[in-house]
Amino acid sequence: MKQIDLQFVKDTLSELDPSLEGGTPDDFYLTALVLVSALVCGPDTEFTQLPREFVQAIHQRMIPAELWTEIDVFCGHWFGEGNTVSTTAICLDVLIAQGLVVRKWDEQEEDFRYYDAAYALNTTDRQQKVN
Repeated sequence: MKQIDLQFVKDTLSELDPSLEGGTPDDFYLTALVLVSALVCGPDTEFTQLPREFVQAIHQRMIPAELWTEIDVFCGHWFGEGNTVSTTAICLDVLIAQGLVVRKWDEQEEDFRYYDAAYALNTTDRQQKVN
């Protein structure tokens, strides 16, 4: 059985999106590293060796998006039929974790909606002013 460590997670991330391999890690890569690490060890991803504040900010965004709880992660939407992986879904979750996209439940559509974070904040402000 293969040992699951930080290098394994980095290799998995490179397999999921080869464009993330090599080079200097940027915020997108580091955020993706935290999300893929969460598959292995849940939302407490200290073994990434990233600053606690960085991981905590991701944690605080993923919970209201209903992608993480305090003890579990939800990533079933990353996988399709025949063991295919949706890199689009992973990238969208990275954008949510970075605070660039907001994921909210839409009662009328009975599904999640995704918004540019700046637009979502403005929408909330407008709704509060109307009420």
